Amino acid sequence: MKGHANIPWCSAEEWNQVILSIKRIDRLYEGKLDRVYDTAIKIRQKFEELSEPIEKICSHTCVYCEDVCCVRATIWYDFKDLLYIYFGLNTFPESQIIKKIEGNRQRSCWHFSEKGCMLSRIERPFVCIWYFCSVQKKYLVLHHHKIKESIDKLLIDIKDLRNKMEEEFIRVSCPNL
Repeated sequence: MKGHANIPWCSAEEWNQVILSIKRIDRLYEGKLDRVYDTAIKIRQKFEELSEPIEKICSHTCVYCEDVCCVRATIWYDFKDLLYIYFGLNTFPESQIIKKIEGNRQRSCWHFSEKGCMLSRIERPFVCIWYFCSVQKKYLVLHHHKIKESIDKLLIDIKDLRNKMEEEFIRVSCPNL
């Protein structure tokens, strides 16, 4: 993907290498990554808690959106996303996220469809979870202040857990750092 040097693991070879590396570290340090697994499961539980309130917000805002973030934004899986998906969901995404070219040359995330994202909320990159557009923020403030507070807390918790998961993975897999 020319022009997107900041997006990691764009080629199939790079993608396969990062996946093989994480799997190899998991096998090499079997039993020593329990805290990584536990943290990833806690992240999944937080994502599941977020799912219903976010669906409620999206059902009132996204259906009317004229500036769809899935079309406008360039997103990708970062390292913490991959750790979470592997250790929390026991899988890996098929490949790094790329933009698709549609008939009118409009580019969007390849998981975007007429009905929204084809990925379940727990499989999406974290940026797709924590990002709220200005319309959604305004909607929350005006109509669902309690839900906003709950979402804000869950997002802070997830950010903290993602950092802890990554730090623990690095601590175990690179003990000399």
